[in-house]
Amino acid sequence: GIGRIALGQGNYKKALDYFNKGLHIVEKIGHKPGIANFYNLIGNIYFYQGDYEKALEAFLGYLKISEALEDKSNIAASYNNIAGVFEAQGLYERALDYHLKSLEIKNELGDREGIAKTYSNLGLIYDDQGNYEKALNYYQKALNVFEEVGDENGMAIIYLNIGVIY
Repeated sequence: GIGRIALGQGNYKKALDYFNKGLHIVEKIGHKPGIANFYNLIGNIYFYQGDYEKALEAFLGYLKISEALEDKSNIAASYNNIAGVFEAQGLYERALDYHLKSLEIKNELGDREGIAKTYSNLGLIYDDQGNYEKALNYYQKALNVFEEVGDENGMAIIYLNIGVIY
């Protein structure tokens, strides 16, 4: 919709306006999958703006609704988003905890692409901390899965990350 177009154009204020209007409507009619989706979108906008407190609040709303719906894929995605907020704040241990929770669900679901992305995220955290051995270990795991699923873009990003370490 219009909110996604505004988001794609980087017009966060306009996107947030539309997403909040949409959220109000889906809350009024009690459409829980829609509520979860809008919380996720709103959280992303706040994250892009660097408002981590509001991003975390929205992502926790996304998690709560996803748990109520028993939507494991969205639960894993919300854990990933929450981890991103903690990572951006330099709270690496909390970020690692949430990425590992996400990884557990992605393994359970057999989400190979999601597993690779989470391995990559774990590698980035260890990379940020200067723990290059662990970072390389996770980058290699990500690379193996990206190769397995044929994701050349994912492979290229991992090669870049590995090259930066060396």
